[in-house]
Amino acid sequence: SSGINAEYGYEQIESLQVTDIEALTDTLMDKAETIILDKREQGLGFSLLGQVDGKRIVYGVTVKTVLQEGAAHQEGRLSPGDLIIMVNGRSMIGITQSKALSTIRKTSGEVVFTV
Repeated sequence: SSGINAEYGYEQIESLQVTDIEALTDTLMDKAETIILDKREQGLGFSLLGQVDGKRIVYGVTVKTVLQEGAAHQEGRLSPGDLIIMVNGRSMIGITQSKALSTIRKTSGEVVFTV
C-alpha cells in the first residue's frame, strides 16, 4: 500500500480532534497520492467499507478487498485498508456512506482516486 491507511487517518482525527471537514481533508491530503483506474464493464475491481464515527460522519471509504483481474489489481497500488479521500476531485469526507458509494458507482472511464 502506498496511500493513506485508514488507521493513519483515524490517528490524525483523534490527535488533532478535527471537527472541520476541510481541515481534516487538508491534513489527510498531505500524505495522499493519486491513483487512476480505468473503469471497465467489470468495474473498478475492489470492494468498499464506509468508515464512520459515532455521529455517522464518513471520514472516507476504505478499500475492503481488491479483486483479482480487476483494474485495481492490475494497477497494483490500491490495497485493503487504504482510505479513499477523493474520487474525481469530490471529497469522500463528511458525507454519508451511501452518498460516497453512490458517487463512486456513478463514475465511468478513467477514475481518479486520492488515497
